[in-house]
Amino acid sequence: MSAQTKCAILNLTVEDIPQIEELMTLLKDKKKELKKAVSNAKKAETEAKKLEEKSQNAAEKLLKKKAQDEKKQAEAVPKHLKKLQAELMKNVKKEAKKLEPPKAKNACFQKFCSYYSKVAPKPKAELDAVGGKCAWNKLTWESLEEEYRTSPDAPWNKN
Repeated sequence: MSAQTKCAILNLTVEDIPQIEELMTLLKDKKKELKKAVSNAKKAETEAKKLEEKSQNAAEKLLKKKAQDEKKQAEAVPKHLKKLQAELMKNVKKEAKKLEPPKAKNACFQKFCSYYSKVAPKPKAELDAVGGKCAWNKLTWESLEEEYRTSPDAPWNKN
């Protein structure tokens, strides 16, 4: 309490008795008002703390969710890349097949016939004795073993 207030209270006289009651009610009202202001300030402070905690929790949740999303995306990237790579390889194989000339089913036999007509031709008399070039090719081809026909060591398959 201030010195002025103490001095004012000590200087009160008998004539001031009716005013003392009025002063008491004013002091009580002021006391209630100040207590209410203090409690409101405390409430506001606790509300602010709660809001701050909520915002921090929300920020933490958001960060966790963002981290989980990034992790999922990071895990999904290799899967997606593998899928794209498989699709690309499939397309490359298709294109490679398109670029290759079609291969005959009897390619080795065709090379065999060409080899004996161009590289190592047989005399006409030998071919006529068997029944012609086609018959000679057929008989000779059938007399060869299956493995030797398609073997890369066969002279007609070396080119």
